[in-house]
Amino acid sequence: MIRTGNGARGEWPFAAVLAGAVACLVVFMGLSVANFVSVAHVHGSASVKATASVGYLGLAADGTLPNNGTARAWINVTVVNPGPRALVFDTVIYKLWIEDLPHEAGFAVPRKDVPVANGSGVRWLFDAYAGSNTSSGVTVPAFGEGTVPLRLDLTEPIDLRAFVAVQNITGFAVSKGGSATAIPWELFILTSLWIDGVPQPTSPTAPIYQIAVGRLVLQQGTDFEH
Repeated sequence: MIRTGNGARGEWPFAAVLAGAVACLVVFMGLSVANFVSVAHVHGSASVKATASVGYLGLAADGTLPNNGTARAWINVTVVNPGPRALVFDTVIYKLWIEDLPHEAGFAVPRKDVPVANGSGVRWLFDAYAGSNTSSGVTVPAFGEGTVPLRLDLTEPIDLRAFVAVQNITGFAVSKGGSATAIPWELFILTSLWIDGVPQPTSPTAPIYQIAVGRLVLQQGTDFEH
């Protein structure tokens, strides 16, 4: 007599293992998709809002900036993160231009300005502050905001070229009955942040796509020199 069996020996354990493996694969695929979606959400929704103000320390009695004075800039770089992953500031690149009023009034100036079209006219801008910050390490929480505050002093010993230019421009404004603090400035910010949970490349020669996935780059303003 031939008896019909319920399956070869070991078939059910194998089927159970296979089912478990498939279930794990589905779970991992789901997690991978979720991770991709969360990272993509950060790339598509985070934004930067930066502000800048410039004040002057040690002004002379007539409102002009003396040789031992200081032009101080305060820049706050805030990143708004509506995504589910935290961010960490990596680099903040900043440039701050002052409007060159003497140049616009037709006076010859001994400095290199950048012309910017303004309707039918031209604005002339001088780059008084330019640099980068890589040491803040400020964290932007998920669904929150984070700010890197910068305080930049411009004095004659620090940068003679820039200080003399700002001194001349502010002195011109005062001579025309204006105020040094009323002169327009233009701010440019380019900042990069690492996305939490995304492995960072271990080599500086890593493929660009590996860097781009875990690194967020945000910009505000125009770099008038490029």
